[in-house]
Order: sequence, then structure tokens, then C-alpha cells
Amino acid sequence: MQFQSEKSEEIVSKQKPMTVSVIDRVKMSLAEKNVVLDQSAEWDAYLMANGTEAITFSDGTIILHTRVSASGFFEELIHYGQVMSGRAVPGDEENTLLMEIEAQERLIKHQSAYGITDYEIEVLRSNLCHYCNQLGVLRGRR
Repeated sequence: MQFQSEKSEEIVSKQKPMTVSVIDRVKMSLAEKNVVLDQSAEWDAYLMANGTEAITFSDGTIILHTRVSASGFFEELIHYGQVMSGRAVPGDEENTLLMEIEAQERLIKHQSAYGITDYEIEVLRSNLCHYCNQLGVLRGRR
């Protein structure tokens, strides 16, 4: 399950993208672990069609929009860590929501360190509310 941010296109178009040097350093570090971090115009179209700036696949492959924002970039690194730690359980909606909530809270808490803009924080807070509401609905069904 993945929340499809209605603002992903807006974020990509309005925000200054992450610097290439930061992405390249992370890409080289991940390559040493045989992890692929990929960006391309083809992936851009796929990501926008899915309403997101980035995706981490279950094998640890990370796909980023070529104009990924700081929040999109660092959120995917958080999700990569969750996947690699074995915490991502396919089909476990509650677990997925808890990991999304964890990521949003971490990004908001470390706004300055990650260089996240106020606009992105607004989107992160909206996402956090959405995930918390979804978790409440899911738990209410039990």
C-alpha cells in the first residue's frame, strides 16, 4: 500500500531538487552494497503516474524522480532502511502505515538537518494526518 500524494507533481515542479553531488554520494555508497539507485525520464513518468517522487522496491532498488525534493529523497532512504531491516511485510497494511507514520515524523523532526522546505513540511504533515486516520480506520475494523 502506498499513499498517492496529490501534491507530488507540485512538489517536483516547485521545489529545488536535491543536489546531484548528494545523490551521487548516496548512489556510490549504495552501489557498494549492490543496491541500485536509479533516475531517468522514463522513471519520472512512472513515478508521476503513481503520484510519488520516489519508490523503494522490495529488493532494495530505489527509484527517484530526476527532480526529487529533499523530503522525497530522505523519505526513500528511510523506507530503504525499513525494507532492508526486514520490517516491510508485503500485504501488512497496518505495518505499512506505521512505517509511513515513522518516516513522516522523522522528516518533520529533522527538517533543518535534511534541508526540507516549509512547503514540504506542510505536505508531510498532511500525509501524516492521512496515515494516522487510515490507521485509525483500519484498527476500528477489528
